[in-house]
Amino acid sequence: MKKGWQRALAVVCDFKLFLYDMDEEEDSTPNVVVSQVIDMRDGAFSVSSVWPSDFIPARRKEMPRMFKVTASQLSAPSNRYSIPILADSENEKSEWVSVLSELHKILRKSHSGDRSVYVLKEAYDNNLPLIKTTQTAAIIDHKRIALGNEEGLFVVHVTIDEIIRIGYMKKIHQIELIPHGQMVAVISGRSHHVQLFPMSALDGRKTDIHKLAETKGCQTVTSGTVCQGAHTCLCVARKSQVFCYKLFQSKKISHRKFKELQIPTNVQWMGIFSEQLCVGFQSGFLRYPLRRERIPYRMLHSHDPTLSFIAHQPVDALCAIEISSIEYLLCFKSIGIYTDSRGLRSRPAELMWPATPSYC
Repeated sequence: MKKGWQRALAVVCDFKLFLYDMDEEEDSTPNVVVSQVIDMRDGAFSVSSVWPSDFIPARRKEMPRMFKVTASQLSAPSNRYSIPILADSENEKSEWVSVLSELHKILRKSHSGDRSVYVLKEAYDNNLPLIKTTQTAAIIDHKRIALGNEEGLFVVHVTIDEIIRIGYMKKIHQIELIPHGQMVAVISGRSHHVQLFPMSALDGRKTDIHKLAETKGCQTVTSGTVCQGAHTCLCVARKSQVFCYKLFQSKKISHRKFKELQIPTNVQWMGIFSEQLCVGFQSGFLRYPLRRERIPYRMLHSHDPTLSFIAHQPVDALCAIEISSIEYLLCFKSIGIYTDSRGLRSRPAELMWPATPSYC
């Protein structure tokens, strides 16, 4: 309210309130991407009129047309937040409050089962200074977490509140654990180079660090296996290029580049499954076979009219998940969709996030 009202289209479906932003012009159409979703199954959900003390500043003449919807906030510990909504008239406001309240009563009387899709788990006390400056993290096991920030790489023992510094690297941008090869890869420094070291370094042991010189300026890495698990593979993205390496470890870590890929646009995410490299970029995903030279497979096909809105409203890629050999879950910043091996929609259901995600 400090910045004024945002015109929106409100839709109620499946006991959820969907809000779509709209321009101020009378004949404008709503945005195709939902701006907010409030689930009535939320234990903190409520709808009511507003009081002068609820929102400041609130103009007194608008109060009769205002109501608020309250829900849980995605935080630890969990808090509640309220969204003020201004109807076009007093009667419309009363209708909205009545309809939402009645639907909520019906839902509670039906004893609908808990359909929560997330339970927030705080991995470590977020009041510690180290946590507040964290830029990347990785779960090592049920007792240890690796954290990276401007100062370096740290291992936190969550059960005994112990923090160990690993090596002398600075500016840690990404941590990639490589359990199959018993290695760790990090993107570090101002030049964003990839550096490799043995997993034993996470126990505080002194180890050699292996630097991949040609990775300067990279933005993300991912790891997996090829040749039916015989070799450990590391893929490094630098803008729209991807370098693929086989990693070896005897007394020292070594590497050999076996493939170089050119992606249509800047890479936003990568993952390896079934010996294929999955690459996410704005409004799309591609699968590249790692062992053979073949054209990439589209994971989001332009011939499916139900998915065309993703291309029309460019949205960042977060990750892809292989559900089976013929089905994938593609996660974008605004939505998650299921597709088959041809890139066509495989399920009518879509995933929506309770808050805008930055990493998945």
